[in-house]
Amino acid sequence: MYDFDSIIDRRSSNSVKWSGLSLRQLYGRSDLKPFWIADMDFAVAPAIQTAVMEKAKHGIYGYSHGDSHVHAFIDWVKRRFNWKVRAEWIQHTPGVVTALNLAVNAFCEPGDQVMIQEPVYYPFANAIRNNGCHVLSNDLVIKNGAYEIDFADFAEKARRPDTRMFILCSPHNPIGRLWTREELARMMEICKENNVIVVADEIHCDLVLHGSRHQVVAELDRAYHRHLVTCMAPSKTFNLAGLQMSFIVIEDAELRRRFARQIQKNGLGMPNAFAIEAVTAAYNESEDWLEELLDYLADNAAFVRGFCREYLSRVRFFKHEATYLMWLDFRDYGLKDLDLQTLIFHQAKIAMDAGVWFGHCGEGFMRLNIAAPRAVLEDALRDLAAVFKERGMGPDQPETAMGNL
Repeated sequence: MYDFDSIIDRRSSNSVKWSGLSLRQLYGRSDLKPFWIADMDFAVAPAIQTAVMEKAKHGIYGYSHGDSHVHAFIDWVKRRFNWKVRAEWIQHTPGVVTALNLAVNAFCEPGDQVMIQEPVYYPFANAIRNNGCHVLSNDLVIKNGAYEIDFADFAEKARRPDTRMFILCSPHNPIGRLWTREELARMMEICKENNVIVVADEIHCDLVLHGSRHQVVAELDRAYHRHLVTCMAPSKTFNLAGLQMSFIVIEDAELRRRFARQIQKNGLGMPNAFAIEAVTAAYNESEDWLEELLDYLADNAAFVRGFCREYLSRVRFFKHEATYLMWLDFRDYGLKDLDLQTLIFHQAKIAMDAGVWFGHCGEGFMRLNIAAPRAVLEDALRDLAAVFKERGMGPDQPETAMGNL
């Protein structure tokens, strides 16, 4: 039995999530309770801690090279997803966001269009624009209370002669959807027909709740491998983002050569000495920790939904199948987006990710990180409910015009 209830003070640990400097730069104030960036407020699995401490006791932290972490990853994806990966297909980057930037440079020319599906993780758009290309969004649509893909629009945009690449988010961040095998195959088929390279960000693949199953895109059909780059990492699964290691799997030799060239041009490639040990212990010895974590996260998600039904009854939810990030719909409160941000960030003093950061169709939404001890999560939600109640928007109270807060 692992402990996910203990509250660990991270404020003096150089944590980006808790740093007053980070909060001030992003939200304009440092006194917020942070539920934004995607890392967890839980201690990592004991096996990982032991591996890192043993490495630390060795006393020499020089350039490092090895393959234990590679074999651990290969065993992990075979065991969890029935995906058979060869070591020679794997490239390493410090993170998936780094990989996205490298991929834009590897597979696109300045001025090309790169397709994404907003609302989506905002570093996708940043990676595209930062490298001289244009964002082409196949906006997800809400039908009958659920997000769906507009396949007619997807196909039309994939057919454009300057559309070179599609960055797929699977499972999807922030909406928490698991794409079905049929949906993934349909997107891949369209991209194959139009010679569009697909970069699949599957970093949340291990964080699947409620007994559902993630479908690895590469495992769909070998016919897609000439158009596919898969990005995975232990960072979200095991809370190891600070150790900076990702696995970029590219079966096609030519795509892999082009991507590896970008790694070389940017002087990347040699792994963190502690990451090798930590990742090996994560994949080989920490699966039971992950299973208990998933139960805890599912309970946290249920708690948030129950709390909102009672105290924030106009907040709407979508089916939450994966990730520890919940997509909250505040639109029924009738607030302008800046008013909503002011209320949550400056009145309730809670740092969430504003929905508009994920694209224009995120207006009126917020992304909440629920990977925190239950008591910490409850405390923040009570602060939020109190502010809504003070503004006349609490339980059984009529909505009042807020104007400028």
